[in-house]
Amino acid sequence: MKYIQEYESYSNYNLILENKKTRFWYTIHNKVVNKWAINFYFVGTFQMGVTILYPIIEALVKNSNFPEVTPEKIVLMTIFSITQILKMSSEDIKKIRLELEKDDLLHLAERIKESLLSVYKIFEFVSRSFGRVIDVFTDMLAYVSLCVPVAMAITEIVSDQGLNVDTLPKKVLVLSGGLALYAFKGLVESVIALVKNKMSK
Repeated sequence: MKYIQEYESYSNYNLILENKKTRFWYTIHNKVVNKWAINFYFVGTFQMGVTILYPIIEALVKNSNFPEVTPEKIVLMTIFSITQILKMSSEDIKKIRLELEKDDLLHLAERIKESLLSVYKIFEFVSRSFGRVIDVFTDMLAYVSLCVPVAMAITEIVSDQGLNVDTLPKKVLVLSGGLALYAFKGLVESVIALVKNKMSK
């Protein structure tokens, strides 16, 4: 697959990890993966792509008034949500589900899933402006070189606008009304402007 090959050939990890926030989440990601012995294919293949999603989820969760959710739980919920998007099923996934149920976080994980699908939809539109075509969710994780600035831009917008796990999917959802389409277009244009600014730097 050309997308996976491009991901594997992308070796600029040190540049990404110079960002303190990314390095923090990279460490937490590895800690959770090792603790739970997680070996889902996307965790290993798209590790950096998965890692850069955590700051977005953190901002959404904080804006949703769930201050008690730890970074470890955010990682676990994000990984679990991706398994649901990819329609995966295994005993390990059942164990994670039981852990989230025990902490009363399964409902939040479902909303994170919808938020990740919204991020994918934003990325799908933004990527066209940079000559990329993505067909499936994992393509987003594969395009690390573009996904990093896009994720940083989305995190910034989420924080500035106070978006949460409920309002982001609603804002991205393109309804039949012109107002919703206009709002979504405005969101995408804001992300593109921020991405171009970050990439130029």
